[in-house]
Amino acid sequence: MNYILEYKNFYKEGDIVIIEYWYNGMMTPVSIVKQSSKRTYEVSHNNKYSEIKNAPNEIIKSSGIIDFYKNIQ
Repeated sequence: MNYILEYKNFYKEGDIVIIEYWYNGMMTPVSIVKQSSKRTYEVSHNNKYSEIKNAPNEIIKSSGIIDFYKNIQ
């Protein structure tokens, strides 16, 4: 699998991005709470676009982020 390497501050706190949820494999928008280290982020499912409300925060790698969330409705 090939990855696109982004510069280190590509994603910022408060951005809403799409990830694949580890439990059931669904694509879900999450908001970035903070940058834990150079390549890991803490994300939260508590935003108005997510279908998985009250799921615990999780730590993901930058390679786990698919793209920015674009609300097309």
